[in-house]
Amino acid sequence: QGSLDELAWRAEKRAEPSGDEIEIAVEASGLNFRDVMWALGLLPEEALEDGFAGPTLGMECCGRVVRAGKGASRFNVGDRVITFAPACFASHVTVTEAACAPAPEALSAEEAATIPVTFLTAYYALCHLAHLCEGETVLIHGGAGGVGLAALQLAQWRGARVIATAGSEEKRSFLRLLGADHVLDSRSLEFVDQVM
Repeated sequence: QGSLDELAWRAEKRAEPSGDEIEIAVEASGLNFRDVMWALGLLPEEALEDGFAGPTLGMECCGRVVRAGKGASRFNVGDRVITFAPACFASHVTVTEAACAPAPEALSAEEAATIPVTFLTAYYALCHLAHLCEGETVLIHGGAGGVGLAALQLAQWRGARVIATAGSEEKRSFLRLLGADHVLDSRSLEFVDQVM
């Protein structure tokens, strides 16, 4: 911790999958701001110890199943999957198959590896907690970021009206292009009155 220049690979014993676990040969991992903050020593270990990934680097990846536990039934060796798991900056990850989904074939491994954190975050917030429904309106503040773009797609899928904000004209144009109903400047407090 403390310097990105000090990061180095270290050999670890690969865990044998048991129960419904599968082992994935990682092709690409997603880099999240939390990883950068942790690597730079800007997050105390206590901030991560109760989290899903704990004090590790990498929370999402794409790869191919190479081994499966006896209770695993959803995926076969060779299947391409995405997962939300701890320590994804590794050559192999062992995780319960319930935390995996088939990787979209139209996407590269690098593209697919960015799906779990952004879409699970947006889905949990909009669909599970807020129960967003057709005809409702949602404000997506910072809509051009990863979670914001996922939220925009999920809100459109649910039939909601989307008000999105972004900090630059280029990002606001991008949100308009993607179909946001109203796009406002996040760098000015004027957006509050404009939303109303």
